[in-house]
This record gives sequence, C-alpha cells and structure tokens, in this order.
Amino acid sequence: MKRRFFNTTGLCTPEDHYMVNPFRTYLEDIMRLIEAKQYFVIHAPRQTGKTTFLHSLAHRLNQEGTYVATVCSLESAGYPSISVEDANGLFVRSLYQTAAIFLKEEDMPPDPYAYPASAQLLRQYLADWCKALSKPLVLLLDEVDALYDDVLISTLRQLRDGFQTRPRHFPQSVALVGLRDIRSTASVPGRIIRRSGRDRRLMSRLSPFSPGFHPGRGTCVAGSAYPGYRAGFSAAVLNDCTPIPADSPG
Repeated sequence: MKRRFFNTTGLCTPEDHYMVNPFRTYLEDIMRLIEAKQYFVIHAPRQTGKTTFLHSLAHRLNQEGTYVATVCSLESAGYPSISVEDANGLFVRSLYQTAAIFLKEEDMPPDPYAYPASAQLLRQYLADWCKALSKPLVLLLDEVDALYDDVLISTLRQLRDGFQTRPRHFPQSVALVGLRDIRSTASVPGRIIRRSGRDRRLMSRLSPFSPGFHPGRGTCVAGSAYPGYRAGFSAAVLNDCTPIPADSPG
C-alpha cells in the first residue's frame, strides 16, 4: 500500500495525503449558487483547504457532465506595479494552462496568444470561450485578494460587465476565492490606492457577488462562523445576488 502523509503546505490529493471529505458540509450550498447562476465570494484563512476544495469541486462538476469547470489562480498578477493589460494577459494564459488539468480537449479555452493586449481581454476571452462551449462554464478563481489597485477593480468590472450575458456568452457562475473578503479590500492599506466614485460603489456593493461564506473553526473550506447563520443561508445569499445595472451612473 502506498504511504500517505499529512499536508498543510498546498493542494492535497487523496493519493498522497490524508484528507477529510472536501464536500462534507458545503456542497449543497455551493451547488445551489451554481444552479442559480450566481457569482459569489469564498474566503477563509490559510491552510483551511480552499484550493483543495476548488480542485475537488471542478473535477466533480466535470465528471457529472452538466458543466465545464476549471480553477485558475490569479496570484501571478499580485504585485503593485503590473498594468491592467499585462495582468489580463497573465490571467488568460494561466486559464489556458490550468484548464488542461481539468478539461477534455474539446472544452479547452482559445489560444491566449491569438489575442492582443487589452484592458478588456479577460472579458473578451471568457465570452469567446463560453460561446464555443456546449455546456455552461463554472469558473473558480483562486487568490483573487492578491490583486492590487487598478487590476482588482478592472477584473471585477470585467466580470460584472459580462454577468448579464451568462450563461451562453459568459460563465454561468464565478467564485472569487481568497484569504479576505474582497468586498472589504478597499479598506486594506495599500490595496486600493486610487478610487473614483464609480469604483468605490463597485467595491462597496460588489453585486453580482453574493455575501459568500465565512470561515468556521476546523473547516476545510470556508463555512459559517456565526450561530444560526446557515439556517438562513439560502435566503441571505441568493436574495442579495442581484447584478449591478450596466448603466449605473459613474
């Protein structure tokens, strides 16, 4: 029998590591959000199993066959001096590379090198990919809170702008995952340096992103830390998942 180990330094795999069931508590809540075509936030401290959960969820969704699902880490663009255009290029190349871990050849995204640099590249790339798919796309974005300033604002804005065209022309559901709730990132010193009135409204409302999940003690994925919260979870989350109108005043 192959020997397994305890792991607290990154992605866990059942072949190599001792693991708890990543779906033991929160799968029903997550699936409800995906089926309702919601964009939502998951946040929890380090080493609580966020990345392991995302990988397990993507593989499960692909095996079930209703959705095309992939994970993508945005951490490679997590430094202050990067431009929006360069960050978008990193995002789409990372999407292409990591999609190969999860997807069949016919479900792969377009060649990222066929696209010129653009401040709207992420939105265009996702739109083109979704139009070519025969099933809705579920996109699980890890390390979102590593992004700084204009790159974070641009990423959220591109996702928001495509939201109303889902699921045929944009991902059916997007999870934004990280250490912190990105809705409060504007209050973190050094993260959002320059904010217009429109950007402040975007960060404060963040719809179509739901209130999301909060870390509980001993959980392997973000869950409720508040007594009684999960009892009203569905209404609390789904009722708040309304899109920002495309014509919101700036």
